[in-house]
Amino acid sequence: MTLPLFLLCMLSIFIGFLSKDLFIGFGTDFWGSSLFVSPFKYVIADIEFIDLKFKILPLIVTICGATFSYILYSYFLSRYFLIKITKVFKLFYNFFNKKWFFDRIYNELITQNVLQSSYHFFYKTIDRGIIEKVGPYGITGVINSTANEIKKFQTGFVIHYLTYFLGFLFIFFLFVLGKVFLIFPFIIIYIYIFFNFSLQK
Repeated sequence: MTLPLFLLCMLSIFIGFLSKDLFIGFGTDFWGSSLFVSPFKYVIADIEFIDLKFKILPLIVTICGATFSYILYSYFLSRYFLIKITKVFKLFYNFFNKKWFFDRIYNELITQNVLQSSYHFFYKTIDRGIIEKVGPYGITGVINSTANEIKKFQTGFVIHYLTYFLGFLFIFFLFVLGKVFLIFPFIIIYIYIFFNFSLQK
């Protein structure tokens, strides 16, 4: 596992060294206008001509840190372990490891409240409540109630079916003749009479 990672690291450094001028070189137009930099804040020219000691400062710090870690874990591991188990070290470690407890404050004050409101309001009230009642369950309930009301008109008597036929035929002729305004009183009287009659049956 170490050898593939080492080869990948070396190849990444080699490719980065070769393509450095292409991506971040001075005067390169590789990115075009995708990365806009204001002319008043264009400091790339200043970065190119800073002193060499500032350019290699990150490399020096990296080498010093790697050397310090190697010496610490190779020769002073037992002393380092005794320091780690002290209360003062644990206090500092927890403080910096928890990012000054910003994440805990953020999770308890913002994230949990957002999650609870999203579940109780948006999911249970709107998604599972209003949308389903108006949508699938509402349409199904309207169809079932309408079907049950229509079934009440099926009394089994031929005279009733004939009356329904003549009534709807009369309404159809009113539509054909253009006397639409005459339909509404007849529809109201017609539904009222036969709905009450079917309920009595």
